[in-house]
Amino acid sequence: MTKSKTSVSKIFVWILLGFLFVGLIGFGTGNLSGNIKTIGKIGDTEITVNQYVRALQSELRNTSQQFGQQLTLQQLQAFGIQQRVLARLVTDKLLENEAAKLLLSVDDKTVRDNIISLNAFKGPDGSFNQTSYNYSLENAGYTSTEFEEEIRAETARSILSQSILSGNIINNLQAELLASFLLEERSFNIQILQPDDLGSAIKDATNEDLEKFLETNIDTYTVPESKAITYAILEPEMLVDEVEVTDAILSKIYDEKKQEYNKPEERTIERLSFLTMADATAILSELKASTTNFDNLVLDRNLSDNDVLYGTFTKDQLLEGNEQVFKVAEGEVVGPIKTDLGPVIFRVKEIISAKTTSFEEARSDLEKDYRLSESMKLIDERIEESQNLLAAGGALEELQSEIDFRIETILFNSEENLPILENKIFFDTAQNTKINDFPEIKELPNGGLFAIRVDQIVDARQKEIEEVRSEITIAWQRQETQSQLDKAAKDLLAKNQYKGDILNFSKKTRDVTLPDLPSDLITEVFKLEIGKGIVVSGDQKSYVVRLKGTSSADLSKDNAKLLVSQIKNQINNSLSADLFESFANIARVNSKLDLNEQAVNAVHSSFQ
Repeated sequence: MTKSKTSVSKIFVWILLGFLFVGLIGFGTGNLSGNIKTIGKIGDTEITVNQYVRALQSELRNTSQQFGQQLTLQQLQAFGIQQRVLARLVTDKLLENEAAKLLLSVDDKTVRDNIISLNAFKGPDGSFNQTSYNYSLENAGYTSTEFEEEIRAETARSILSQSILSGNIINNLQAELLASFLLEERSFNIQILQPDDLGSAIKDATNEDLEKFLETNIDTYTVPESKAITYAILEPEMLVDEVEVTDAILSKIYDEKKQEYNKPEERTIERLSFLTMADATAILSELKASTTNFDNLVLDRNLSDNDVLYGTFTKDQLLEGNEQVFKVAEGEVVGPIKTDLGPVIFRVKEIISAKTTSFEEARSDLEKDYRLSESMKLIDERIEESQNLLAAGGALEELQSEIDFRIETILFNSEENLPILENKIFFDTAQNTKINDFPEIKELPNGGLFAIRVDQIVDARQKEIEEVRSEITIAWQRQETQSQLDKAAKDLLAKNQYKGDILNFSKKTRDVTLPDLPSDLITEVFKLEIGKGIVVSGDQKSYVVRLKGTSSADLSKDNAKLLVSQIKNQINNSLSADLFESFANIARVNSKLDLNEQAVNAVHSSFQ
């Protein structure tokens, strides 16, 4: 019997079945009553509270080691790891349920052999130790019966997964054919023609040329169906002159914002946490001795710069280690410092000097902000009056004459690029408003007000030459230049002549990237026969490509053997994944997941 510890990689199974959790999670939830024993069941197989608790505890330990500090369940949830733990447990139970349906199990001897093979239960002499076994189970919260049944279930799951994942092997011929295709090589040169290589300048476009170009590209130069819109708008900037302001008012605001205009020194710091003070002290000694540095410590933990960035603080804001942090220079490390998350060391990443802005220096900004703020209040006072005017049948123009709105007209369509249309509220309103719709007062994010009226629908039309003459003249010249370049390139190719820049490439495979060259050029190369060529059109450039030689793949080379092996593994894994997915889909349909969310939440609460 194959032991569970040597089964096909469980990680592969988790990846294949992880999607199941999302599909299964919505099947239903149970009601919590009495003592909580389970968090749910899938089919006839229960998911016990103890199993979920142990899975969470194990993940907490492993993740805490990775981060170099003790994490809480709440931090685990913030990273979405708790969902992954639950998904993994559900996956286990799905397999267990399917194994039970198939009457797939193992005998007591197999369970015993698996248990006594585990290193955790071996004594100093390397053999199974009953005392170690009993002690380990007690610490983990297992009874011997419960643990043995889990070993039995795990072994049955392993047998089931192996039966699906194993044996899906293609023959070498398929992998070798693909490797030969990928590794064959081409040697070629490329001749590049640019506008300067043309013998004469491009002639100026005539009206006939432009009319023909416009007709050929009618979709590009067509105004789509549009709405002729009139809108009334009142924005804070329109009322700033109505706001009275004095130095006394501004001085009071300056005093209220004194901290904003007189900022103390700030420091951006990075933090590394440790499980014990001894660990932190030892690392700090290494840093002082220059046997390592802070960046290497970050890399050793597989952390990024964002992972260790603690934030930017003033001396008063940094509650722990502020005296030490604000004494050292930029780039220096201090610590170890005791915190709620254990001992840490800090590195000063950046020092932001203190800044003082006088009232005179701030006066202009203070006045601008005050006028805008008070203008918003003036607009708020006019909302009800504006709504009442429209409700009484008033036109947008009356908003202008009576309440100082501004009237504007625009043509609204999907191609218009007007500043007012950058506002989503205005854009959505314009898009949804129809002819004869009653204008409504709506608010803008800047505190302004607006109302829209659709006057008419304007049919789609082709633009006139005079509207786009400058634009299409440039486009025509570019098209004509490219046409002349391609024509000259084809002439050179036909005569087997060379002109312009020449690039030579030797033994390139079809997956190579050629910088600054058209992306489809290498594809065209592999379509050519030796001695033949092709013209590839670019952006104001033409490329004459000539094939000089071909090389078949040499599958005896080490890199080829490695590629064959990788292709074979990839296809095998893909085949296994497809088979496993088919099995999983059937299992999902035939097995209902009942998850007690209250029980799950109760388990989470027990960790707090």
